[in-house]
Amino acid sequence: MAVAVIDKRRPLSFPAEVWIISITTFLSRSVGFLALFSTLFYKSMGLSASALSLALFSAGFAGVLGSVAGGWFATRFGSTDVLIAGSVLNAPLLYLLGMSAADPVPAIALASFSVALTQSFSGPAAALVTGSSYEGNTVTVVAFHRIFLSSGVTIAPIAVAAVGENNFPMLFSLSALGSLGTAAFLLTERPRLRAAESRAAVREHAVSTTDLAADLAPAAEYGGSRTSRLWAVVIVFGTAMGIYAQSMSGIPLSVERISDGGKLYSLLLVVNSIFIIFFELPISSVTAKLKWNYALGLGIFVAGLGLAVCGAGASWTICIFGFVLFSLGEAIFIPQASASIANISTPSENPRYQGYLSAAQSIGFAVGPGIGAFGALHDSALYWTLVIQISFAAGAVAVVAGMAKDRSPDRVG
Repeated sequence: MAVAVIDKRRPLSFPAEVWIISITTFLSRSVGFLALFSTLFYKSMGLSASALSLALFSAGFAGVLGSVAGGWFATRFGSTDVLIAGSVLNAPLLYLLGMSAADPVPAIALASFSVALTQSFSGPAAALVTGSSYEGNTVTVVAFHRIFLSSGVTIAPIAVAAVGENNFPMLFSLSALGSLGTAAFLLTERPRLRAAESRAAVREHAVSTTDLAADLAPAAEYGGSRTSRLWAVVIVFGTAMGIYAQSMSGIPLSVERISDGGKLYSLLLVVNSIFIIFFELPISSVTAKLKWNYALGLGIFVAGLGLAVCGAGASWTICIFGFVLFSLGEAIFIPQASASIANISTPSENPRYQGYLSAAQSIGFAVGPGIGAFGALHDSALYWTLVIQISFAAGAVAVVAGMAKDRSPDRVG
């Protein structure tokens, strides 16, 4: 296992490429109104229940394709240029979407293409962050990046409240401007990002040609084992995100039975955002000391357990406690998944598998809410019991996937 030599007497600093990608993520998420309010947008056009479901499915399927395409194109053309191209192309789509709010067919088509381009951002961005020259553990740099993501997601609803949640032409025009601003910023920083990609490629070549190659094992000899572990992480993460999606369907439906359930759900969302923004990075410094499979498995189980406690809770106190537990699990397993992919794969494989990881997330988000709504409305007690069991099983698979000796290139720990 390759271990970087770090001077522990000085604090680790995040390299320029991590700051650049984190800022662009904040910019794009803070005006990502389509992702948060797509259901309301489709309902505003007077779609029937079946047409609404079809529109949401189309967007979800487009997100999966966009995630995979983003990872593959990043492997072929470089992560930086994929981010720039996606941001540039998304701007006119978002503007036209705002102008097409009265015509369902073109609106659904434009929205689906926009979702695909937005999701194509995830894999290349994750590859640049996890493949950066940061000298510490990969999970820490992922957690730092997610602070900007969570901050952007927190700001978007505030902007909607200021503009008006039904003023979609204005909202999508702001999204288009944000996409252009993101592209402009990335273009100015393109030399730095391309240099970071080149340094990652040099590090991969250096590792493959040093005397450490015997310890790290050639990809040809251990490629099958590494590939199996990569796909195990992707599949487990997709399952975990399907469970995570219950925070958007099963939980709001379950807390409705409690007094002022609507206000409680709003409070839960605020609690989650605050927890992630302020505590995920410190938590990552602790989980970075664990082997990746144990941290990933633990986080998935804790997140599912927290959702079940919240969903089955009969009071504000129990529900808030459960959602804090869910937020703790989220803070552990989401950055750990991306870091695990980076640590198991080679730098040249990283963008592609980060794209697969994003696609798995899209699939989980596509199927999870519908399953959660059905379960919570038909037999809540049985459903939340199943959530715990599935979370435990997914966590156990993650642990088993890392049991074999990890001979793949690793960063620290």
